[in-house]
Amino acid sequence: MITTVEEFIERTREANNDVELKNLFLATMRKVGYENAVFARARQNRLISIPWSEFPSGYLDTYRSMEWDKIDPVVQRVQSARAPFRWSDTCNPDQISRAQRSFFEECRELGVHSGITIPIRGPARETDLISLSFRDKGVPDADRSAYIYMVSIQYWLRYCELIDRRKPEAVVLTSQEIECLKWCKEGKTNWEIGEILGISQKTVEFHVGNSMRKLGAGNRITAVIMGIRNGIISL
Repeated sequence: MITTVEEFIERTREANNDVELKNLFLATMRKVGYENAVFARARQNRLISIPWSEFPSGYLDTYRSMEWDKIDPVVQRVQSARAPFRWSDTCNPDQISRAQRSFFEECRELGVHSGITIPIRGPARETDLISLSFRDKGVPDADRSAYIYMVSIQYWLRYCELIDRRKPEAVVLTSQEIECLKWCKEGKTNWEIGEILGISQKTVEFHVGNSMRKLGAGNRITAVIMGIRNGIISL
């Protein structure tokens, strides 16, 4: 059983194709309670492709035939989101329409309950996304959110390698950039890293920002994953 991000990264390196990779990802997510999952690409508040999904029988066909992505609050939010978000964050009664409330009710009837979505910036104006959800009523575990996020990012990076043949480029970080990234991996805030290393919070922000820029990462968690993959941070 995979219990750490490091273990998942090691296992993904053994995957020979996208099917093996997908099965590994789904098995890992089932261990934390998510039976439903979808990997899709969005543009201009619509889904333009769905490489794969794991839903109750009939759900995806209904979603497509009803063109639910036109009103799905999750799809409407994903291109502006900069971090994972719970579906419940898009369900404010004062901000969603009657049609959207009805959409969520029908989803629950079809075995797709509350979940979480991880937006990942793709090429051009496209946004890749991974959504995970329950088949019965449940609440996403906040304590596992960072783990789920990092596993999802690693899935996506490895998927790009296997499908698009994108190989990670060699990146050189300074010693302080590496130290800051190592402490980011431990979940430390910029202030905490500054206290540990004896530097100011602004200096930490500078080093972390440089690391993200050099690695081509949109946020610090993605930078940590890419640092591990590049051998900059040890497992």
